[in-house]
Amino acid sequence: MSGRALVTGAAGFVGRTLCAHLESNGWEVVRCDRVEAPGIFTCDIADSAQIDRLLDASGEFTHIFHLAAIAFLPAAEREPARAMDINCTGLIRLSEALRARGSAARFLFTGTAEVYGPPLSLPITETHPLNPANPYAISKAAADQYCAYLHRACGMETLRMRPFNHSGPGQVEAFVLSSFARQIAEIESGRRAPLMRVGNLTAARDFLHVNDVVRAYELAALHGRAGEAYNVCSGKSRVIREALNLLFEMGRKTIVIDEDPSRTRPVDIPDIRGSHEKLTAHTGWTPQIPFEKILEDVLNYWREAIATAT
Repeated sequence: MSGRALVTGAAGFVGRTLCAHLESNGWEVVRCDRVEAPGIFTCDIADSAQIDRLLDASGEFTHIFHLAAIAFLPAAEREPARAMDINCTGLIRLSEALRARGSAARFLFTGTAEVYGPPLSLPITETHPLNPANPYAISKAAADQYCAYLHRACGMETLRMRPFNHSGPGQVEAFVLSSFARQIAEIESGRRAPLMRVGNLTAARDFLHVNDVVRAYELAALHGRAGEAYNVCSGKSRVIREALNLLFEMGRKTIVIDEDPSRTRPVDIPDIRGSHEKLTAHTGWTPQIPFEKILEDVLNYWREAIATAT
């Protein structure tokens, strides 16, 4: 079973992967993003008129995958008002435009596990209180709760996804595993001295491969229960130093580490991991790609990107 899907934020890391995954499974996909690119309907989610043009031109959908967001925490901290406008108010604009057209599409919102804040217990389940601790998480928590309201008050078939850390080929270097992999690839190519500047390596995080994440989104869209929130996670935490050591083992050069305090957050939570029991029970999804494969794919992506850029 598939359908006709609108994917917002389709030019982003996860958006590109999701679109390819859906199409490979027989979906008809309409891509939209605020960036101009071939095959993408240009639409800024901050502009109601652009949303109207998108929906009027595209026809009806069975499913909406709403990924458009300011997804990088430091960017949201620099511009908190814009983060709220895109991440929460943008969702409200889109949902109102859909409701005005009488759309019956299932609406899958991609939030974040950041909405939980410092964990009160581990693993984190969907019943954990929301305690967002930064502008990015606050904007996503507000959107998450608005989706719950849309289902409760308006009968809209919303699904709220709360992904934990994820990575894979094509992720920008601002995120930790991709940053490590790019630096290693640059050192291997001779473009960088064999020295890596890193932040806090003692924190432990729950990582998934992006391919597992988009598979979870598809299964939730098809089989998830409307109104529910779902963690998307591996259920295991990995110490960042372990990830770096595994990447070094995959590398081809001896590298020295320099811990850089400027790369460390003022308050860093020691350990975060989630439970995917609810998602598994409702959809049958389980993570399939080993952590080592995530690292291998990201490292090989950067090796190829650097080789083709020279």
